[in-house]
Amino acid sequence: TAYEMSDDECWHRLGLEALRQGNHQVVEMSYQRTKNFERLSFLYLLTGNVEKLRKMLRIAEMRRDIMGRFHNALFLGSASERVRVLEEAG
Repeated sequence: TAYEMSDDECWHRLGLEALRQGNHQVVEMSYQRTKNFERLSFLYLLTGNVEKLRKMLRIAEMRRDIMGRFHNALFLGSASERVRVLEEAG
């Protein structure tokens, strides 16, 4: 299984199949294990999970990921955070 192998390719394929079948819990686990932050944020947007979107914003800040911060701020509807990101980016 993907758990036993801890192989990113297996997790990626599992996530694709779970997405095709509509199993968003497995998709979420797959994206977390492969550290696919962009897709994980979009999944949280689609499922309406605002709390986890806020967590993704904090993760993007810790990773110093400007685009990730901007996208998460956009998904959250936070104009003030978008302005802060743009100011920091120069």
